[in-house]
Amino acid sequence: MMTFNGEPDEPEEPDEPGTSTDHEVLRCSRGGETRTYNLRVVPGGAELWRITESDDRGTSSIKECEFTSSEETSKFLEELRRALVAGGWRQA
Repeated sequence: MMTFNGEPDEPEEPDEPGTSTDHEVLRCSRGGETRTYNLRVVPGGAELWRITESDDRGTSSIKECEFTSSEETSKFLEELRRALVAGGWRQA
């Protein structure tokens, strides 16, 4: 099962050193903007977070969606990569 969350999240307290469960799975750029997609392991599955770094607007993050299976995660990430490339983004 996958759920989407389009609302910006409040900044979170950083993880204790050495305990981070974030894994970078995709990084792309276009113009003055870079997007990094991280999977965060959580009880029952994983969350996909998008971190956007922009020359104009600084850095922001949003939780894109949650996954409960590795198969759906893999399929979603491949489709996301294709959509970004079709939209003019380049993998960094």
